Amino acid sequence: MTVSEFGLKRKEHGWRRLLGADLWFGGCALLLVILGTLAIFSVSRADDPGLFKRHLMLMAIGAVPFAVFFVTPPSLLRRLSAVFYILNLLMLGGALAKGQSEGGAQRWLNVGPIQFQPSEMTKILVVLTLATFFAARQDQISKLSTFVLSFLHVLPSLLLVFMQPHLGATIAIVVAWLSISVVAYVPWKYILITIAGAVGLFIFAINTPGILRDYHYRRMREMFVASNAEDRYQQFQAEVAIGTGGIEGKGFLKGDRKQAGSVPVQSTDFIVTVPAEENGFIGISFLMAAFGAFFFRGWQLALQMQDRYSRMVTIGCLSMLGFHLIVNLSMNTGLGPVVGLWLPFISYGGTALWLTLSCVGVILNLSIRAEEEQGMFGGGGPAKIVNSFFPQRGPT
Repeated sequence: MTVSEFGLKRKEHGWRRLLGADLWFGGCALLLVILGTLAIFSVSRADDPGLFKRHLMLMAIGAVPFAVFFVTPPSLLRRLSAVFYILNLLMLGGALAKGQSEGGAQRWLNVGPIQFQPSEMTKILVVLTLATFFAARQDQISKLSTFVLSFLHVLPSLLLVFMQPHLGATIAIVVAWLSISVVAYVPWKYILITIAGAVGLFIFAINTPGILRDYHYRRMREMFVASNAEDRYQQFQAEVAIGTGGIEGKGFLKGDRKQAGSVPVQSTDFIVTVPAEENGFIGISFLMAAFGAFFFRGWQLALQMQDRYSRMVTIGCLSMLGFHLIVNLSMNTGLGPVVGLWLPFISYGGTALWLTLSCVGVILNLSIRAEEEQGMFGGGGPAKIVNSFFPQRGPT
């Protein structure tokens, strides 16, 4: 092979990497970004004309973390694990010490003109560092000490996020930790005991004043113990807005409840009420189908990954985003308490969007490398891929 031919092949490989990203997964992510942009535009027309412009600016900024996680080799991500871990704790500590307080929570840091929530970026940093932790201990994965050390690994982040307080983000980190533990092949008995203990701790917390903040306590208690119209005001308004959409909706930009400002924080926690009211059951079904395709294709990509680290990162990101989706929809429909978790791709918010795009970027990155490795070693067919993901439990 001549030097010019080698250079041409490298150039072709670079374009293939850029354009050869999984079209289904990337296309679903792009579709969800577009749907979220339309929802923000609709809210902006009714409430805050500058909201849409700020959203576009945040999207442009979000291209940076997406690109970083899309092009950074996984080997470098693993080598930077200690840096990520320290950076995460410094950001969380900075939010508690010097952060901006809003609504009784101290979660925001100002960096020049940009305001962001370290607790959101904590989620992907925990996924990356925890996957590295487990990948380095695969020969000791069946030991209780390894599982305990993994908990100690995430414990500082959990405590700092809980102290802000940010209950929803705290639970999301726990979900990511347990999901990665499953993919790492931690024995099920440890995981099930942990889940049982977490449920018991949750029941104790909602029945013991002083552990949770007053508004957390009221919302949790309301879901299981009593009904208080004041505490359910947000959910009640969201349910009304969703119900008035009917089958076909009232039309884009024509939501009566939105224009009246009836639903609190409609651009963030309760953004799903906008497409529900304007596009009705048909529009919401399309949105849920887009989410379903996104998570299904993400799961398929995880099955194709031969490397355990890549699987752990992919499942960790998907489980965290999936948890956000389920909790957000539950609190919008009155099936769960209001815990302040945004809807991926759809809700307004810079750090939330940057986190989501970072997850998409790193999953596309890992999936491309998995495809390249399969091409290098000859693939193996769907059955082999599935079997590689569910081998006999034990060290690899």
